[in-house]
Amino acid sequence: MKQKYLYLILFITVLCACSRNKDEQYTPIPPTSFQINLADVPYAKLSDYHFFKGDLKTLTPTDTVLPYKPASELFADYAHKKRFVWMPKNVKASYDGDDNVLDFPVSTFFIKTFYYDNVLPSNSTKLIETRVLVRKADGWKFYDYIWNDDQTEAILDTDGQGKNVPVSWMENNIQKSVNYKIPAQTECATCHKLNPTGNKELYIPIGPKPQNLNFDYNYGATTMNQLEKWVAMGFLDSSIPDKTAIKSAVDWTDTSKSLELRARSYIDINCAHCHRLGAHCDYVPQRFNFSNTNLGTFGICLTPSAQLGNIPFIINAGNANQSMVVHRMASTAESEMMPIIGRRLVHEEGLQLIKDYINSLPRTCR
Repeated sequence: MKQKYLYLILFITVLCACSRNKDEQYTPIPPTSFQINLADVPYAKLSDYHFFKGDLKTLTPTDTVLPYKPASELFADYAHKKRFVWMPKNVKASYDGDDNVLDFPVSTFFIKTFYYDNVLPSNSTKLIETRVLVRKADGWKFYDYIWNDDQTEAILDTDGQGKNVPVSWMENNIQKSVNYKIPAQTECATCHKLNPTGNKELYIPIGPKPQNLNFDYNYGATTMNQLEKWVAMGFLDSSIPDKTAIKSAVDWTDTSKSLELRARSYIDINCAHCHRLGAHCDYVPQRFNFSNTNLGTFGICLTPSAQLGNIPFIINAGNANQSMVVHRMASTAESEMMPIIGRRLVHEEGLQLIKDYINSLPRTCR
């Protein structure tokens, strides 16, 4: 018995020593006023970038990191998002059209955290993942940081396989649950890839377009048009047109806006990045970008490339229940649902918006 006791003490001592050595091997990156060496990116932990000050989980940005928000947001199983952008000094983004992503310089960072409020059983906030997009000399790179259970740190997903995180929360006094999917690297590429010339596949951000940023944002001490704020911060050059000249999307939840504008804004942010030239769904004719004024390629009275049931058109004007876009939005079957990844739940509010819009259209499809 005494010998077994000695073995147990020896085992615990070795285990503790190994744990200490493992911790000692990791050296946090010291603050460097954001003089980030791109060759060292990705860092092992989110805190190593020093984008945030104070308690990391509050996501309080330092003075040179700018929060932003698109007019309408991509649905991701009701997760909330906090978005930030940072660029080093003396480099700026430039304008490339209202509905194209701004042309961002090397060393641009986008930081987007997905989280839930009112998480059961304690009605707390739960941070799930933080995605870091960085433009390097050879293009955009995507890195995912997964938050630990203590909500003290987010750790780099080094194998790129993603993770499932079960979450239950209250949404508008209704309990919801989902096995939230942190995407694998290959899934990120599905939505972010673009090959418009057929010569080279590129990876780009989705949301930071002039049409999505051309509205006021509350920065705490001040409220300001986001594009004007980016110019003032030195993040955007003078090539950007006057804000009144930009054809801009709207917040789809803003009922003071027209039903058509709200529906087209929702479809743009949720569908257009795949349904465009050179993107994942290039092979089908519909184009869902906000600037598309061709109702036929937008989907109205357009025959689906793949038939499901007896649904005759992508958007069957005046008949939402016989519209393919509604059928795919209402499905959670992997072979039918749209978007094809990024959600496991039906976005009930968004689905109702699109139904209302389609039903408001004159019955012109034959």
